[in-house]
Order: sequence, then structure tokens, then C-alpha cells
Amino acid sequence: MPVLVVPDKAKPLNIPVFQSRIPKPEELVVLDKPLLEATLEVGNLLKECKAKWALAGDIGEILNGVNVRPDHLTILSNVVGCEEINKKLERFQVVASRHVETQIRRNAEVEAKPLPIMIKSYRSQFNLSGQRLNVHGDLRIKVGDWDWGDPLDYEPEYVYVIGVKVPVIPLELKIQLYRGLGWYDRVSKIHAAMARRHHKIV
Repeated sequence: MPVLVVPDKAKPLNIPVFQSRIPKPEELVVLDKPLLEATLEVGNLLKECKAKWALAGDIGEILNGVNVRPDHLTILSNVVGCEEINKKLERFQVVASRHVETQIRRNAEVEAKPLPIMIKSYRSQFNLSGQRLNVHGDLRIKVGDWDWGDPLDYEPEYVYVIGVKVPVIPLELKIQLYRGLGWYDRVSKIHAAMARRHHKIV
């Protein structure tokens, strides 16, 4: 009858040990409830939208796990997409579509000096239960006295927000954009999110 033979000296087992820790407050990625509800509403209202669109800005990043604090929603599309979105969100519109050129709050940090950043787009604005939504068509960027760039183009990625599928601007595109603007603090935040996504220690 076979028996289990136990050796006198057990061999050491190479078992990997994973250390856990409580995340620091600045590492927690949390979307507040009003913006979360507005995101779900946008996703549901635009799920049949035929035009290409995606959540952009800080809201698009936090949905991808980047530790930012959005205060409104932003959608990137083209002019045709803006018109379709306007029809679907008509009852929430507060500012009609028009061509707008504005300077953003943060400067580019290129060539060791700050340079103003201008954006222009075909823009409309909406209010969803108190949450602001800006929709940009054919958004273009200009740094300092450089020429205007081409309209931002992208292939959207998709994330699920409590079961609602929404398109977002790819993080790889954001990295390229932020590097071009010299915003390496934002590049680091995205890299940290990518590391968390792949179960690496950050």
C-alpha cells in the first residue's frame, strides 16, 4: 500500500509575498456623485449617437483611473457630431453652438518659458442637473505665436461606468499632447494610472 513519504528536511518554497498598504489620500481616484450621475445621463442619452464623440478633459481621465478632480464634463467631436449631440441634448442646452476662441488657464511650459495656450472650436454648453457640459467640435490648439494645429482627431476607447458604456479620449493621446505642452506633472499622473491598471506598485 503506497504511503506519503515526508522528507526529514523540507525544501524552502519560493512563494511570492505581496505587501498591501493603505492608499494615501492623494492616490484615491473618486468621481463625486453629481458628476457621476451626469456622466451616466450623457452616456445613456448619446448611446445611439452615430457621430464620433468622446469624453475628454479631466472627466475622461478620471474615468480611466487618473487622479484628477474634474469640475465639469467635456465632449470632443466634430462639427457634424456637435449638431447631432445638440439635437439629442436639446432640452439641456444653455448656450447655442458657435465658433469660440479662448485662452485656457494654464500656460505651456516649452523652451524654458511659459507660453499662452489658445483653443478654438465649434462649442455649445449644456446643464445636466446643475453639472456643466461643454461640447467642442473640431477643437484646435495654438501655443504662443505658433500656427494653429489641426483639429484633434482620435479613436475613442470605451469604459463602463456602472454598466453604461462611454467613449473616452485615449490616454496615449493625452500623453503626447501633455508632453508637447510641457505638462510633465500630468504625464506622471497618467503613467501612475496605467501602472495601477496593470497591477504594478506605484
